[in-house]
Amino acid sequence: MKKEKKEIYLDKNENPYKPSKNIIKELESFDIESFRLFPDYSAKELDLAMANNLNIDKDNIISVNGMYEAFYCVLNSFENKKIFLQEPYRDLYKNILEYSKIDFEIIKAKEDYNIDLDAFNSIKKSIIITSNPNAETGLFIENIEKYINNNNIYVIDESYISFAWNSALRLIDKYDNLIIISSIAHSHSLSALNINFLISNKINIEKFSNIRQKYGINKLSEKIAISSINDKETVLKNVSSIVLERDKMESSLSKEGFLVLPSKANFLLIKHPNKSSKYIYDELKKNSIFVKSYEDSSVLKDFLRITISDSKTNNILLKTLYNILN
Repeated sequence: MKKEKKEIYLDKNENPYKPSKNIIKELESFDIESFRLFPDYSAKELDLAMANNLNIDKDNIISVNGMYEAFYCVLNSFENKKIFLQEPYRDLYKNILEYSKIDFEIIKAKEDYNIDLDAFNSIKKSIIITSNPNAETGLFIENIEKYINNNNIYVIDESYISFAWNSALRLIDKYDNLIIISSIAHSHSLSALNINFLISNKINIEKFSNIRQKYGINKLSEKIAISSINDKETVLKNVSSIVLERDKMESSLSKEGFLVLPSKANFLLIKHPNKSSKYIYDELKKNSIFVKSYEDSSVLKDFLRITISDSKTNNILLKTLYNILN
């Protein structure tokens, strides 16, 4: 009997490495009697742990239940504002806004897929939502401050900042119109918890706190997240391994003729001059390898996005791509 190939999923940017072993210790010592009780209204212990981890004041951060709640808190704290999404944007942003029946406009990307500074400067009295590193291309804006002025509210999704090591956190007290969305999903191997953080000045955080969901983070998730956040050694090791693999993959794919955008995230955006993205996607799928493709309406329609995995999995992908191309 022919052995079926194991399916490989490289389409969701999940961390390939195990999370902190501290989680096991935390679960073994967890008081199951506490399940009788509701959690705290807000996960203050988690907020404090993440604040200490980021070296910011505890009043500059709150934890929220995923990106949906993050958007809910921000969009309901500022009235009569137009919403702009910076292209390329995460499908999730669009899905949240459409589900909430909130109108939005698109800021077109430049030909190199980076932010159009002139377009930013022409917008006033609006909420501009972008990501850095970009959540689809991996492109990173080193000096994000030059895109910030006093005319708008700026929401920067830094879900992948751990792979770039240059956060805009230093700007939150300088600009009262800056909001950062942070994540531990990709850096700490905790996608299953679906926890995000809102980071801003104290006045904004107080606004968000007043309207965020009560009991939004359950007690067990909070304990797991804290134990992982406090294990900086494991996080640094895993993130460093991914960055090393990312750079190796970029080099290998370039040698195979792919255009590879320079990424500061845990994925690469690629396209081949002689083979369509649809052809490569379909051939990978035949080999039980799943990557992210884009709709014809997307500015990235000619690209595929591949998650950086461990060395063994990356090599399987490279070998399969070589066979497809040759």
